[in-house]
Amino acid sequence: MAGSSIAFTILFPSPYQVEISKLRQQLEEAHRAWAVEWRARQADFRIENIRFDHDPLWNQRVFSLQAARDGETWLWRVTQMIVVFGGVSV
Repeated sequence: MAGSSIAFTILFPSPYQVEISKLRQQLEEAHRAWAVEWRARQADFRIENIRFDHDPLWNQRVFSLQAARDGETWLWRVTQMIVVFGGVSV
């Protein structure tokens, strides 16, 4: 451990450490100022909770994506069969 601390002090003498700590402090102050300003600007926006009425037949609609995945309607069953047989014939 003693050898690594000596190498560290050779590479980075104490004046550099002081400069780094000053720069770090300035960076932290700038970041704090930016964060305060950013939060103040975000307060202008209001998040609204948008709710939709529940559709009990949502997965049985002809053009529903869930019906397309599940194959619950005749249109999507036929479409899936055409795709499967078309893929097999290739």
